Amino acid sequence: MKRLFSLRVLVWTFASLVTLYILLVVLENWAGALALAAAKEKVAKEGESLDFMALVPPLPPEVENFCAVEPLAGLTKAKDKPAPALEALDKITSKAPGGLNSIQLGTMPDLKPWIAHLAKNGIGKADATPAEMLAALDAAHPVLKTLADAAPQRLAAQFTPRIGEGQDGITLFELQVPHYNHAQRLGKALLLRCHLAIAAGQAGEAVKCIQASLRLYEACFQEPILISLLVGSSIHAITMERIWALLHARIATEAELSILKQELARLDLPATLLHAMRGELAAASQTFEALRGRPELRSGIFGAAKDDHGLPVKASGLQGVLNSIVPSGFFEHSEAYMIQETIEHLILPMKNGRYERLSLALRTLDSRLSENRDILSPHRWLAGLVMPSYSRIMHTVIESETRRRQALAALAIESFRLAKGSLPPALPGGILDVIDEKPMRYRVEGNGYVLWSIAHDEEDDGGKVSGKDEKVRDAQFTGDWLWRMPARD
Repeated sequence: MKRLFSLRVLVWTFASLVTLYILLVVLENWAGALALAAAKEKVAKEGESLDFMALVPPLPPEVENFCAVEPLAGLTKAKDKPAPALEALDKITSKAPGGLNSIQLGTMPDLKPWIAHLAKNGIGKADATPAEMLAALDAAHPVLKTLADAAPQRLAAQFTPRIGEGQDGITLFELQVPHYNHAQRLGKALLLRCHLAIAAGQAGEAVKCIQASLRLYEACFQEPILISLLVGSSIHAITMERIWALLHARIATEAELSILKQELARLDLPATLLHAMRGELAAASQTFEALRGRPELRSGIFGAAKDDHGLPVKASGLQGVLNSIVPSGFFEHSEAYMIQETIEHLILPMKNGRYERLSLALRTLDSRLSENRDILSPHRWLAGLVMPSYSRIMHTVIESETRRRQALAALAIESFRLAKGSLPPALPGGILDVIDEKPMRYRVEGNGYVLWSIAHDEEDDGGKVSGKDEKVRDAQFTGDWLWRMPARD
């Protein structure tokens, strides 16, 4: 009798739990569908799109596309081996010496360690002059000159095939981007060639190398994902260093300065940031759609089951059970929260506001995400797994935009010097500091000068270098962002 009673209790309890689960699933699915419909209505109202491929621009004509030059063509194909010419460059970019940075401190970098590094890898001799080493580098790796020569004629740049091409319902964690490593290495190699050209007094070759590196940078920025933004920003940073070195050498003609002004004027990093955020929104939305319809992709939520390529694999055991019983409404609710937060704190401030508004919105978003990454806020918790820390990305982009504006100002200053024989008493061109939209700070120091932005702390330190060991892109950086051109004898 007791056994029968216990069995009835067990059956009743099980039935009650199943009924409760079904009710919770129905309620969650109903509420999730409503929340997602409202979020998508907001997307449509703001004129945005959740279709990732609609945000990837069509490929330019092949004859105009810098990335259609043979060593770069087809670089986005994950299964294809890159051209031998690109693989061969790995030797001169991996384990290479640093020390080519110069803008912040205003010191010309030492080229000798790089010449020694090239000689160690069978290119030229350790005692070669910059001109001799440039010739040796071109002989060993002609692809660098090929690309430098192509850049002035091919003004468009987009990697082929288009990112995400042929991947319906693309998800962020399935997207493969093998071309970014090659782009970064190639950018470093091109800018090493640029520095050799500057040291050899060959301004025309240096300008073409800068143009080629900017094409790579633009190609990255055509792809609407944050990793492309970060890769492009790293190439942009070393390109600005080479522009600084060219101006420091004072070997460029007005025609060459004009070319660089035109190249930099084409770029708009805040617009690129908005483009990347739109792509992240669309890709994240499609990721939630995939999670809802493909339980095997949910392994990353309750565990880290992945294959040799880093892609999720079908879960088993308890993990598989958890993946299969999560209601679809949970993913709809999470997607809705992600959409609402992205539109409200990223897209709209970037479309309608200046840096101050965007900075405040990002701090609010980061705070909301960090406060709600726990099991008591499941929808926000899951959205937080998809959404990175945007503030750090924004700091990187804003610093890059500052360097672009400083480079434009420096080119204008050099043009004035060539025409008048002295530095301008005030900054020409009306170039503004992106932080506060006031004129970029400028001070003449002898026959040198310093340009500075007030940086993220929004305090004008008078163009002084921070006395602390801080990186200029860190949110905690307390100094100014300098473009210092030292006085010359």
